[in-house]
Amino acid sequence: MINQRIKEAIKFIVSRLENKKIKWVLIGSASLALQGVKIKPKDIDILTDKKGAFKIEKLFEEYKVRIFSVKLSHSKLFKSYFGKFKFKDVKFEVMGDLKEKAGNKWVSFFARLKSPKIVNLEGMKISVSSLQEQLRSYSKLGRKKDVIRVKKIKEALKK
Repeated sequence: MINQRIKEAIKFIVSRLENKKIKWVLIGSASLALQGVKIKPKDIDILTDKKGAFKIEKLFEEYKVRIFSVKLSHSKLFKSYFGKFKFKDVKFEVMGDLKEKAGNKWVSFFARLKSPKIVNLEGMKISVSSLQEQLRSYSKLGRKKDVIRVKKIKEALKK
């Protein structure tokens, strides 16, 4: 259920990241859609480590949304080295060293970078965070949009 704009942006991003010695995976709706979840991504989320976030910023300097240079950012639920970019009309976000709030502590997403799942998009190999990993994260969050995603991921896992 990925439209052509998102496919084109993913292919562009992956082609730029290839052979750059950056650990990264797609997470979020684009990753879910690439793995068969019935969802329509509106943007692309890239998980990397701190060093990767700054390398990606340099690789995509001309696509950076002006006020969103990569920097440490946090909310009630997440913290990471965060940056926003835009390729044509598709937004993509980079999260380096992403951590999620779990009770009173922060839990790292680093393990997702160690052995990513690989999916194929029109002959291009794409690193993604597995459905099981994303199901665990979305289940904890409890936001309205996450409850819907949990249901859709579970449906995809049954197939």
